[in-house]
Amino acid sequence: MSLVSVPFFIFILCLLVAYYNAGEKHQWKVLLAGSAFFYLCSNPVYIIFIVISIVSTWYLMRRPIRSHFIIAVIINLTLLVIFKYSVNIGVHDLAIPLGISFYTFMTLGYAHDCYDKKTEPSDNIWHYALFISYFPQLTEGPIGTYQDMHEQLVSYHPFDFQRIKTGGYRIIIGVFKKFVIAGRVAYYVDTVYSDPAGYGGLTLIVAAIFYIIELYADFSGYMDIVCGISDMLGIRLKENFMRPFLSKNAPEFWRRWHISLMEWFNTHLFMPSVTSKWNKKASDILSRIFPKAKKGTLRTVCPLIIVWLITGLWHGAKVSYIGWGAYYAVIMLLSLCTRSGIKKLCAAIHWNEENILVKIFQIVRTLVIFTVGEIIFRADSLNDITAIFGNIFTATRINGGEIAAALTPFGNGNQAAASIIIITVVIIAQLIVEIAKERNEKAFTGHRYIYAFLMLVAIALFGVTGESNFMYQAF
Repeated sequence: MSLVSVPFFIFILCLLVAYYNAGEKHQWKVLLAGSAFFYLCSNPVYIIFIVISIVSTWYLMRRPIRSHFIIAVIINLTLLVIFKYSVNIGVHDLAIPLGISFYTFMTLGYAHDCYDKKTEPSDNIWHYALFISYFPQLTEGPIGTYQDMHEQLVSYHPFDFQRIKTGGYRIIIGVFKKFVIAGRVAYYVDTVYSDPAGYGGLTLIVAAIFYIIELYADFSGYMDIVCGISDMLGIRLKENFMRPFLSKNAPEFWRRWHISLMEWFNTHLFMPSVTSKWNKKASDILSRIFPKAKKGTLRTVCPLIIVWLITGLWHGAKVSYIGWGAYYAVIMLLSLCTRSGIKKLCAAIHWNEENILVKIFQIVRTLVIFTVGEIIFRADSLNDITAIFGNIFTATRINGGEIAAALTPFGNGNQAAASIIIITVVIIAQLIVEIAKERNEKAFTGHRYIYAFLMLVAIALFGVTGESNFMYQAF
């Protein structure tokens, strides 16, 4: 059941009616039943695997000793590996259970927090089941923590029409991003990436830029929808995006993009690796090779590489995903190792980071870094990666012929002209909103009825509704 389908919105309407008429003691039960129904609508057979994950982790972490923690990790990772990477060992007919990548992170995070005594083990398996299966965050996150979500999920939330309006407005924003922005640029991106070797450098650059716009609009649009639904229910989800395209460097970008995933890796993989015994031995070896390097920097090197390689592998076992992880491992290491030297250089040349031109340069530089990474990520094979970068660096021309060629993936005649105009307008509008929000979080919060009406009109007139699934459901 897609989040942007008529059956889903009927489901939400019915759930809201039942939820706010359930009474104080039964409201959370309605939420649990609704989440189970939502999961059953995807593939009823695979509910057994989320049940195995929930029951085993809850039972084992009731007594959070080391052996129980290890068994919980093995059970959850085994289920994830079997389904997610089966195609890489020749099994092609095994469908991936809905949300397994995200609920596995939540179960592992819960197990680790219990083991580290950061949270008390749940004494109610049904409360824990609701935390893991809560349908707005199930398919693409955000990846919540038990300590943040438990009280919200089981507490009573009286009906509040203001929450309904606020949540509804945010849902409209998400649908607008999905259908009008992501839907429009997706056709261009898919056309070019289906045969990248057949296009010139300028077309490939446009496709690369459009892909990051598509990815952001699709993923952040999903987050707007689920956060809006959750707001209607009185439950606050983590924000997963914070205007990442205005970041001034790569580390800042990843603090603003897919925030809950980065926080999960930092809490449950990076920091434990930094303080581990094996990493101390590894950093001692590195200190003998690089005697002038700071100890803190050396202790970060191996965990940083591991985190980014696993982040790439988490998306899938394709060469492009692993290459993407390796690319960011290098980028983050360069950022870490050159930070001190660059700071001294900036001081020596009186580089003023508050200067608007300097800020623009930093933002553009970060966008170039991200765009290069997403070219690697989006390409289907190593040959495609080689062809794309080869054509960009050797076959990029800006002349009438190349500009005309870059327009051909839009379609022909009026279709192409309409797509160009619509995409240009909505991208500029989104950029204005992002910049205004960066300066003032409350920007565009007044006159919501007008903005909502304009977005609904744009969805009706210009929305591309053929593809209703979200991109990150594939992961």
